[in-house]
Amino acid sequence: MTGNGLVAQGARYGLVGLVVLAADFAVYSLVLALLPGQFVAANICGKIAGAVLGFVLHRHVTFRWAQRDGATRQFAAYVAVLGFNLLFSSALLWFAIEMLGANAYLAKLAVDIVVAGTAFLLSRLWVYRPL
Repeated sequence: MTGNGLVAQGARYGLVGLVVLAADFAVYSLVLALLPGQFVAANICGKIAGAVLGFVLHRHVTFRWAQRDGATRQFAAYVAVLGFNLLFSSALLWFAIEMLGANAYLAKLAVDIVVAGTAFLLSRLWVYRPL
């Protein structure tokens, strides 16, 4: 399983994650520019855009080994992880902006760092399980 260890997966996850984060942040910024103050809606739109890109890239790049489950089961599990990410990130984002007075863009970046670590563990253990 060369290249499939935790460190190699973590590196690939990080690289793919940067691409996904850029797509997520671009959509978030666009929606926030069009609808000022609607940071939760912007977060949801960004997360969905990132998730579509992320599913394909993570399946074929990050977790590229022979996998226990087919694409249909993986997609269902990925959608469940996305649901968790949407709730978790939106709650953290709301707290950071509304309760702590954080900048909407800096709060988004900080929240996404926390959510990315959680999503990696969920993806590795539940979505893209090795044979």
